[in-house]
Amino acid sequence: MKKLFFYLAKHYVKNFLIITLALTFTTVLIDFLQHINKIEGFNRKVLYSFFRFEEYLAFVYPLSMIFAAVTSFYALIQKNHLIVIESFSYTKKQIIKPFIMLALFIYLLFLALQFTNFAYANNNAEEIKAKSNMHTLQNLFFKYNDSFVFAKELDIVHKKFKDVTLYKRDNERIDTIAHFKEAHFKNKAWIATNIEQKKLLYKEREPIGYETKKIAQMEILKGYYPKVIKLLYEGKRMRIDDGIKAYLLSKEQNIETNKILSSLLGKIFMPLYALFLIVIIFYYTPISKRFFNKGKYLFYSIGSALLLWTLLYSLNMLSLAGTINPWLGQPLVIALLALYALYCYMKLD
Repeated sequence: MKKLFFYLAKHYVKNFLIITLALTFTTVLIDFLQHINKIEGFNRKVLYSFFRFEEYLAFVYPLSMIFAAVTSFYALIQKNHLIVIESFSYTKKQIIKPFIMLALFIYLLFLALQFTNFAYANNNAEEIKAKSNMHTLQNLFFKYNDSFVFAKELDIVHKKFKDVTLYKRDNERIDTIAHFKEAHFKNKAWIATNIEQKKLLYKEREPIGYETKKIAQMEILKGYYPKVIKLLYEGKRMRIDDGIKAYLLSKEQNIETNKILSSLLGKIFMPLYALFLIVIIFYYTPISKRFFNKGKYLFYSIGSALLLWTLLYSLNMLSLAGTINPWLGQPLVIALLALYALYCYMKLD
């Protein structure tokens, strides 16, 4: 069994690497040629290409897993190796096992990379192309518990707020207004210094003045990590751990979570379709070249992979736009695909 495993694994890994590198380098080259005139300097061009390579690698690897499996199945049939393998009393479940295990390993590897700065490759590439600092956000306005926060600038790299005004509500009216020039992120919270706080005075419902108080230091925005604030404000690509923090914080603050949840579900569930589709394709793969229609087999195998990939991507876009519930998009399709893949696997001899 070990010899069979390593024999099939060798073919699958080789095909996966060739297809992945071919697809990734091709897309990077096309992108680079389109934007070469917008990027100045050799070093910036190299960095731009590297970040685009990371981005497209994460984009194409599910397709590469399927194409590598189809290529391997095709080669095994053409050389009559499947018949030979089965003649040694190996079952179809034993034959598909190396493909399932390697596909699962590749999925887990790329899932782990989504917990690193690998997930921000697109942001880094766009920053180089735009010749701007995308790690700085201007004119932020967001909710914090029973308050609203306006910040002139957020420096994500140095974890620093500049020129912030905090409006605290009491029932349906503004109770206090706190203003400070700077705040630094420390120990899961922001530490503001030299705060000028104005407590509004009311007569019945009408404001009649305010009392001013100076505060040396104040802890605010607990749990609002710099990158989490960026995600809440922009809702762009994210690391999975940052996305989870942003989602939990949004739930706590009663902020719309569909965009963040859709992005997280897309990262976690979408690549799984490749794993299940490999099982389904193998179920319909004949063992003998005698019953093998090459054109039909490649058309349906590659076509189903591209069709499902397009469907899942479209559902993710609809979820991000808030058109459909995030759980009724990709996860539902993946769950149905998983059930059918399990049925196909159980039917294998």
